[in-house]
Amino acid sequence: MSRKIAYGGILLSLNSILLLLVNIIPINTLFLLGLASLPISIVIMEYGPKAGIIFYIGSVLLSFMIMANQAQWILYIFTFGIYGLVKYIIEKDRSFIQEYILKIIVANILIIFAYIILKQFVYIPVNIFTILIFEIAFIVYDFVYSQFIDFYNDKLRKFVKR
Repeated sequence: MSRKIAYGGILLSLNSILLLLVNIIPINTLFLLGLASLPISIVIMEYGPKAGIIFYIGSVLLSFMIMANQAQWILYIFTFGIYGLVKYIIEKDRSFIQEYILKIIVANILIIFAYIILKQFVYIPVNIFTILIFEIAFIVYDFVYSQFIDFYNDKLRKFVKR
């Protein structure tokens, strides 16, 4: 149990460092938010979805305290932060096409919810071009996320289990 807590704490600190870098390196915000979303998948793979939910809640609370821009925090909690849990739930016992359809639907719902909240603080132009860019970016993000999960399972997991 103590190993589980320590490993979760290390991953949460890595997550917090990445989110703190969003304040320091403003040009790579989406990239850093995407990287910060990866530790939750490790927690889910190692300890299950319940631990993933606890990790997500801890990440949301810590990120609220360390992120200077609340618009970025909202974007993190409604899209990148929760995506590991969404991906885990959707990718259980479904065909590849069903998975992608569900993931795109959920991603659009989450981004619309984030947009509704963010439009009070930030002007975000919405047109067919931005929607198309979001859809393509999401597919690339999901692919990279899946590649990270495979890399962790194939290469990194054996070092962690020692």
